[in-house]
Amino acid sequence: MTKEIISSHIFVFPFRWDVVKDEACFDTCIDSRLNTEKFIKYLKDNNQWEEDINISNIVENKEVENDLDYNTYAYFYDNVRKAIYGNPNSIKKNKNISVDLKNSKYYAGKLFNKKISNTIVRCLNYKNIDANSIYEIHVEKKDDKGTIVFDEHYKLKIKSIKLKVYDTGVATLSYFLNNYEWKNKEDILRINDYGRRIYPQHIPLDTVRSNFLAKKLSLKLKKRIIEEEFDYEIKEKPTKISKTIINILGEKFVSTEKELRYKSLSKEEIIFVKPVIDDRMFVICYYNNGFHSRVLTKYDKDEYLKNDFWYQFLFVDNDGATCKDEEMTKELLLKSTYTRWKSYGTLFGISRYSFVILCDESGFSKDVLYNHINIIYYEMILLALVQRASILRFSDETSRIASFERKNIYEQIKKLQEYYIRFVNTIYFREVTAQEQGIELYDKIVELMRIDTEVKRLDEEIDEIQRYINLETNDRTNRLLNVITFVGIGISVISLISSLFSNSKQIGDLTWLVTWQYVPFVMVLLVISVIKNYVNDNKVIKIIMWVITLLAIYIVLDYKFIKLFIK
Repeated sequence: MTKEIISSHIFVFPFRWDVVKDEACFDTCIDSRLNTEKFIKYLKDNNQWEEDINISNIVENKEVENDLDYNTYAYFYDNVRKAIYGNPNSIKKNKNISVDLKNSKYYAGKLFNKKISNTIVRCLNYKNIDANSIYEIHVEKKDDKGTIVFDEHYKLKIKSIKLKVYDTGVATLSYFLNNYEWKNKEDILRINDYGRRIYPQHIPLDTVRSNFLAKKLSLKLKKRIIEEEFDYEIKEKPTKISKTIINILGEKFVSTEKELRYKSLSKEEIIFVKPVIDDRMFVICYYNNGFHSRVLTKYDKDEYLKNDFWYQFLFVDNDGATCKDEEMTKELLLKSTYTRWKSYGTLFGISRYSFVILCDESGFSKDVLYNHINIIYYEMILLALVQRASILRFSDETSRIASFERKNIYEQIKKLQEYYIRFVNTIYFREVTAQEQGIELYDKIVELMRIDTEVKRLDEEIDEIQRYINLETNDRTNRLLNVITFVGIGISVISLISSLFSNSKQIGDLTWLVTWQYVPFVMVLLVISVIKNYVNDNKVIKIIMWVITLLAIYIVLDYKFIKLFIK
């Protein structure tokens, strides 16, 4: 008899990526570090990844393979589908582009003269998975005396591992896992909390392992086993990402500056990976349990607003709720719980790092709701995660560009505006579906992730740095005009003297020539001394100044000009 699914767990690792050779590359323009084709190439070097065939068929032929693919395709708006499946076209940016966002208009005029990938997203599947592939979470807890009080190995079947790579320099790695064995709520809570960790939140390790860090995470795949015990030199490599993530991506991927320095010795390009959230992956969990479903939805109208388990399940705690104030608990749960289908025994929970559903054990729950959360709602959540990740990335880029030491600030902001405009036009959505439930869920996700607020803040940051650049540009223009004006005055003096002496009929004694022939030359030197205060360190203006000065000196010393004095 086939075992039935008790719970499903999707661990989503959103991250930013950069194609670099060394640490100095982070100071270059954003477009020099974002190359989706190179990312895909390095990813496929170990022959472990392949393009998602079903999605490729949708993108290229506008055809779906099965009922589930059709349901997902029909659920979203057409422009949103491109952010889910990708776009087969490449575009050449060679004309003015503008976008009006929050009353701030940005322009990118003829910024690009080369073809840039506009696929929006590339979707890939990990190939090295079979029916026996397991995601194992070894949980070990000790008491204050060091005695082991809990020891369990949670073995979840790996359904698939998916990767989405976006043009904005972010990506999502997702582990789709099914649980057929552990039914108790405590086990579900531990699976979610211990399974999502990517590095220790704090040290010493013994303390954090007793709370929420697994003793060992293991990926038992078709042809390999990847294990992570978090026993590396944590102080030397802080925030090093788990091997269960980095080793899946490949040898060209690193996550710490120390690893980057070591790899840079070879002068080869690598992909630097940085988490978007923190030490946790985003959790999407489906859990069917008739008893807990009835307790939270049937016995007491507001039981879910004061129930300890529902709080832990929603906010991914495993050893008691982390909020001990009743009013605050009620407020948080009211804000994060979606209750449209409460009378049917179904509750949705949404936070900045989780999306969960608790339902009964009916056929509808096991068939329809399971597929909805693993396919349709998964794609909806991914859109919000990618928006948040892209915003955080652009905000970080803005902070880098705003450094006054940067000499190519104008070029930097132009390129950042390009990617920001593309993000707004292709990934940032206020609504993704016409379905009422989908609209309500998406609104709640966006609100709790504070996406609209962060977009507005990023808009203001870019606007501020743009104003600064405009001021700098105007200042440099004024300096250049001043240089041209003063040099022009010097040349005019030379021309005036030349004109006076050429028209003189009575030159007389030439002894005065020794004195006056140097007047134009002295005037040029005076001009140089004046304008040097206006050029500062600007190399272009310096070059213009010296060209004009040398030209003036040449005129002064020219033989034909001197002949005017000795006719």
